[in-house]
Amino acid sequence: MITNNQIKFVKSLHQSKFRQKYNNFIAEGDKIAQEILQSASFNVINIFATRDWIENNNEILKLQSSVPVDILPPDMSKISNLKTNSSVLIVLEKKSELVDYEKVNSGHAIYLDDVQDPGNLGTIIRIADWFGVNTIIRSRGCADFYNPKVIQATMGSFLNVSLFTESFNNLNIPNHDTVGAVMHGSTLTEFEWPLQTMLIMGNEGKGISAAIHQEIDHHVTIPGSKNRVADSLNVGMAAGILMGSMFMK
Repeated sequence: MITNNQIKFVKSLHQSKFRQKYNNFIAEGDKIAQEILQSASFNVINIFATRDWIENNNEILKLQSSVPVDILPPDMSKISNLKTNSSVLIVLEKKSELVDYEKVNSGHAIYLDDVQDPGNLGTIIRIADWFGVNTIIRSRGCADFYNPKVIQATMGSFLNVSLFTESFNNLNIPNHDTVGAVMHGSTLTEFEWPLQTMLIMGNEGKGISAAIHQEIDHHVTIPGSKNRVADSLNVGMAAGILMGSMFMK
């Protein structure tokens, strides 16, 4: 059974400062747990699960050295970050967020400039995985990659995308053309994507910061209807449209 100290520890990981302190994060839910346990992408620290879940997933649990802790639903509610309790929660070791340029230079990449909403960040990771963009780099003003809401929104795609943190002006990306999503730029329908692109998405309210904007090689805008009411697109939605265009031309 789960102990009070374990409950306190897992609950602390809901906060960024404790994720940094312990270098751990949480992921919960049946589908995402199964993908984690079968992928071996992250080091598993703890598995907290109901008895039924443990019995139903006995085969994939055999792949793990970490012994699952049988937890009752009332105790799961004490550690869960979800509105509706899941049947399994896993504590994982974070990976280094130092940029691996061998990985970055192997294909297209995305740079996120102060994207604040965890849901948006998780959605962008999921879309990147869908289209095969294997690297995302965030500014230090972005939402935390390992925020439980981000992990949940990725639907498991965080396992398949390398996630790094670095200031834009410190990046060494001579092989990439930088393409920034802006309100006024080359129309997407006429834009020719470079062979190797770093797509830059800006903050939900302010867009790409002025310092980065002036350093970008290309500026592209998504055209909308002349009769539209919306003054902008959600950053996750915009990223999806742009990545779709990048890979369909």
